[in-house]
Amino acid sequence: MDSPSDRIKAALAKKNKPADPATDTPPDPTPTPAPVSPAPAAPAPAPSVTVVDVNNGNNNNASTVMAQQTVQMASVQATAQAEASVGLAQTSIDKEVAEHQIEKEEEHWVKAYWRPAMGWLYMAICFMDFVGFPLITMFLPVFFKGLGIQTTYTAWQSLTLSNGGLIHLAFGAILGVTSFMRGQEKLAKIGN
Repeated sequence: MDSPSDRIKAALAKKNKPADPATDTPPDPTPTPAPVSPAPAAPAPAPSVTVVDVNNGNNNNASTVMAQQTVQMASVQATAQAEASVGLAQTSIDKEVAEHQIEKEEEHWVKAYWRPAMGWLYMAICFMDFVGFPLITMFLPVFFKGLGIQTTYTAWQSLTLSNGGLIHLAFGAILGVTSFMRGQEKLAKIGN
């Protein structure tokens, strides 16, 4: 299909050609306008960019460059908005981390670790009273016999079960209440 510029060139070439009376018809005194082809259908516009080709196909490089620059500008704006929202989210996270570190720094190490220390102490007391010292009293006479010292076996009497096992009740109450309170503190932190 001929473009409008090709038709104009052909018409000019005919006009400048010398007339041959046998084959050529005399030129029409009224100029005929070049037929106008329908405008090509515009492509579907991008979500945020609309490109209008005002040159009807001429100078496509300039309009293509302009469209690319418009798309690039929209992309840069979208990237800047995304970075700004990420920056705001990171700022709020940093604020929470800083507040948590301040709370930790305010708490003395004794206050922070007394509950685990009580648990380890109670575990050590129970281990030594029910496992460690009974084993020592069983194997000490055997060890002394190897050295030539004669001793008699005396069964281990539990120290923590004397007085009705009051120490187990006391440690159970302390560790039970503090573990419950620690759980409530964690739930309160999660809730905030």
